[in-house]
Amino acid sequence: MKKAIVPILMSAMLVVPAVSHAEKQEAVKQIAPKTEQAMQKTGWVKEGNTWYFYNQNGMKQTGWLSDGGKWYYFDGNGKMKTGYIVYQYEGYLLGADGAMYANKGWVQYGGKWYYVHQGGKLQHGLLEYNGKTYFLNPDNGQMFTKAWIGEHHTGNYFLEDGSMAIGWTLIDNKWYYFNDKGLSYNGWLSYQGSWYYFIGGKMQTGWIEDNGNWYYLNADGTMKTGWLKDKGTWYYLNANGTMKSSANSWDEGWLDEGGKRYVFAYNGAMWTGKMCEGGTC
Repeated sequence: MKKAIVPILMSAMLVVPAVSHAEKQEAVKQIAPKTEQAMQKTGWVKEGNTWYFYNQNGMKQTGWLSDGGKWYYFDGNGKMKTGYIVYQYEGYLLGADGAMYANKGWVQYGGKWYYVHQGGKLQHGLLEYNGKTYFLNPDNGQMFTKAWIGEHHTGNYFLEDGSMAIGWTLIDNKWYYFNDKGLSYNGWLSYQGSWYYFIGGKMQTGWIEDNGNWYYLNADGTMKTGWLKDKGTWYYLNANGTMKSSANSWDEGWLDEGGKRYVFAYNGAMWTGKMCEGGTC
């Protein structure tokens, strides 16, 4: 009886390994698809320095994506965009994390200021805000600062804080005067009882000629009247600011003041010394 048991045990030993190997082969077949599925990219993936978003089918997202209550934009290659973008003729601003600025108000990004309307669209052109006027670049939405728009020195100027200049403004050590529409003044300006003169928007000082007449403007820009000594020579400015001279007629060159008579040459300089009147000395 003992001898008969040995062949039976040996047969059993030969069968068991064969079944065990078959089970392993089946297990490998079942595991393999799971391994391939785990390698498929989904969700946010950073490749190099660029972020992508893969949908549930493993495809790269393009265009707009809403995720976690924020909006993101991906170009045609699936790259997440940051900064200023244009979509359907509207500008939008995306932060360094790619999220769109969507709340209404001012936003500073990259050292520049932008104005965002509710929903994310950026302001371009003129903006009225809290009683002041601002200008946002039509090309990139950035607020203009220390810059002109319109014809140089005769249009509008925007200050360092972005607001449009109104009234007296010092620009590059030159004085300008802007009216209530922000346009710089040219020609004569009457301001608080004094007259000023502007050329190319800039306030003038010293001698100027206008419409054939000479005027003198003080260092503060105000028009001079009365006696003026300039470089050692005396002149006289009439009440309307015109320089007294005999250039047009001899009679215009006379001034009677304090019981004395003064005579001014064609260039406005006061005569000194002996002179002849009517050809008789």
